[in-house]
Amino acid sequence: MNNISSMRKKHSLALAIALCMAAPLTQAADLNFSGFLSVGGGMVDDENGPAYGGYDEEDLTFDNNLLGLQISGTVSEKLTATVQLTARSENDYEVDAEWAYLSWQATESSKIRAGRLRTPFYMFSDFLDVGYAYSWISPPREVYYLPFNNVNGVDFYTTQTLGIFDTTFQAYFGGFDDELDLNNDGILEEAKTRNQMGIAGTLGKDWWTLRAAYHQADLWIDVTGISMPVFGTLGNFANALTNTYNLPANANKLLVEEDSVTFAEVGLNIDTGRFVAAIEYVEFKPDDALLSKNKRGYAMGGVRFGDWLVHLTASQSKDDESHPEAGIPVAPQTAPLIGALQAVAASQAVDREVISIGTRWDVTTGTALKFQIDDVDDKNQGDQKVFSVALQTVF
Repeated sequence: MNNISSMRKKHSLALAIALCMAAPLTQAADLNFSGFLSVGGGMVDDENGPAYGGYDEEDLTFDNNLLGLQISGTVSEKLTATVQLTARSENDYEVDAEWAYLSWQATESSKIRAGRLRTPFYMFSDFLDVGYAYSWISPPREVYYLPFNNVNGVDFYTTQTLGIFDTTFQAYFGGFDDELDLNNDGILEEAKTRNQMGIAGTLGKDWWTLRAAYHQADLWIDVTGISMPVFGTLGNFANALTNTYNLPANANKLLVEEDSVTFAEVGLNIDTGRFVAAIEYVEFKPDDALLSKNKRGYAMGGVRFGDWLVHLTASQSKDDESHPEAGIPVAPQTAPLIGALQAVAASQAVDREVISIGTRWDVTTGTALKFQIDDVDDKNQGDQKVFSVALQTVF
């Protein structure tokens, strides 16, 4: 799941307009609109270093922009419809439907939703696109890296009081179909999950909230088109392992076909008004596939001074490489195969540390101006410094 950036399926503007107009005009008064906007730019210190956060030029560019609109409408006394539409500069401002679901209020504190939902992977998943809602320009990329941010399915969500604590609980089931740019080379590969399910819960009181989540799914990713030396593509290499070298088990380890994967998260968020802090740790475990085991986390602390917030974040990716070469006898004639398999596995593992310092200035109610410097230490690709700025608002 490394070096993967999501390329969501595009929805036409006509479809977006149709979704917005789904409620009868006679119920227009029951529609609620809200929105969010982020205008951001950045630059790197060294164009010859690794790209990070979408930036790879020494000249300042403003091409990290996002506009979102959320529409909710009352269908009946207990049934509502919600749609969230986004347009991103990285996708040429084509409109995507991030959310599109019906919600049934089962009880005063519980609801059941069905449709396209936000997958509750992270502490800030519910407002992942709403930059104004958190301290950073965007959450730490070492942890917030999965491209599977949405799921098509059904969930149950409830809020309760447990003694002196406030709690939430969410359980969901579904799947997704998407296209991914696996190596950031513009080549899209098909991906999907089936039998995807998970639970997430929080426990909080006053200024702190503790969160944990667990997810599992059957995952398919078409990795056969990934380019590699000598064999041309990963698919050709897998075929050669099976048909030429009689190593079908090792060929299967290169492919991601109905592989069982799990994802676990635990986090703590603190906001006393004066001080803020957040800690989050995640683990992604694939079942005997090319993908590495991801172990990633961050710790952030900050202090408010009136309308200003200054924060410092340390984040890390420390992945374990997979071993598709396992079982091949070590011999001079097998050394090239073992080396090629190990190289493919190494390309999927990230070993990186990032120190970020940033400021947030709440210019006015609902609008924040943010500055951030990321010092990136990538053990495989080298070092980089990234300077970024964003103006983020909700309306």
